[in-house]
Amino acid sequence: MNRKEFEEALMSTIVEYISDQVILRYAQACKKATVLFSGALIGYKDAVTSLNELKKDGWTLTAVLSKAAGEVITEERIKNDIDPDAIYVEGAPVNGRQIVDDSQFVIIPSLTINTAAKVANCISDNLLTNMISRAMATGKPIVAAIDGCCPDNKVREQLGFKVTEAYKAKMRHNLEDMLAYGITLTTDYSLCSKVNEVFSAKISLPALDNSKPAPKKERIVSAKMEPAVQSVSQPVKKAGASGSVKLDKKVIGRVDIAKNARFKTIVVRQDALVTGLAKDEALNRGITIVKE
Repeated sequence: MNRKEFEEALMSTIVEYISDQVILRYAQACKKATVLFSGALIGYKDAVTSLNELKKDGWTLTAVLSKAAGEVITEERIKNDIDPDAIYVEGAPVNGRQIVDDSQFVIIPSLTINTAAKVANCISDNLLTNMISRAMATGKPIVAAIDGCCPDNKVREQLGFKVTEAYKAKMRHNLEDMLAYGITLTTDYSLCSKVNEVFSAKISLPALDNSKPAPKKERIVSAKMEPAVQSVSQPVKKAGASGSVKLDKKVIGRVDIAKNARFKTIVVRQDALVTGLAKDEALNRGITIVKE
């Protein structure tokens, strides 16, 4: 490598490092979520685990409890299990509109049958449904876990949930309507990975060097709802890379890898210098770099 090529490689590495730091700080500032508890206990344990994982990932969580959640789950339990940065309970003075506007994201763990039905039918008659409506109106991403409202949940069956198939069909239809509104549905078990997945797609940034790979296992509580839940995941999944591309450059940086993330293999010149950040990016994305 001659002096000019060395200087180009050094400058590329410095620029990439600075860019990554800017991206990381911007992404961190955007990790503010409003967490709406509507009162369902099915899936609550997994929701606690997922929400604590999000906190470890740097998310700021503001919890809002409906009247039912305040009675069934209780404010004290939420504080002990999750320790959110702020917590509000319906009935006390709460500016739900402002809370949503100050957040970048809305998370609904353990969505109840009642709340799902109201959202599906455009009913906003309490604090939580008004906040969900506000989030949709302002384009805020919403991720909801369906453990507590899926008619095919095995736990619900064990608890003696015996209604007609017509009633179950209506419940499934409510979830399909929520999907159509742009709300991402998942399970409490997969809530953390799904939120991070949607967040990465929403802010339109390349994968961050410190991001954690999503768990390969995803527990679906309803076999009948599985296609619907997965249909929302498709636009934001990073998987599915195929084919190869050739980059005719002397210096291959992280941005070059991120821009070609849809390819499984990236072919570079024999004399190309691949920066350390580029190698890390390729490793994180499962991309193979091949020299001619």
